Amino acid sequence: MSFFKRAEVLTLLALGAGAAVWVLAPDGGDGGEDEGQSPVSEPVSELQILRCTLERDFGNARLDVEVRHRNSSPRPLILAPPDVRLLTEDGVEIPPFILPAERPPQIAARSTQEARLRYWLEAGHLEGELILDIRGLKAWVKSPVPLDLRDLENHKPRTWQGRIE
Repeated sequence: MSFFKRAEVLTLLALGAGAAVWVLAPDGGDGGEDEGQSPVSEPVSELQILRCTLERDFGNARLDVEVRHRNSSPRPLILAPPDVRLLTEDGVEIPPFILPAERPPQIAARSTQEARLRYWLEAGHLEGELILDIRGLKAWVKSPVPLDLRDLENHKPRTWQGRIE
């Protein structure tokens, strides 16, 4: 067994063992926090609207809603209907804006994360308030004050924090 007496073989074995220990360590060397996940000690309400961006596209508009949500369920939450809905004041559900290459965002079980939801709006959707409903938790995206889509410049985003008045 003179093969294991060579210095370069012993060095490679030691480096391989060190790399295996580093990869298999419980924290993975990243400090234990996932990107987009808030620390456990930070108090967070279950649903917060962080920012909304409305971008007119001729007769329609795309609404991006950035939320922070605490999923207290033991299962991951996929942020798509029927668990997540954007409703008008009349209770009409607005369809999400879906791109084939994008998967719907999800929030891991028993964690708090930020996510971006996208919706495709028609001019009539902006006549009243918009309410985001995630498994029964509601947050107001837009107030009941009508917003005329024709007053917005085409392809120029309008951004607001929380609820637009």
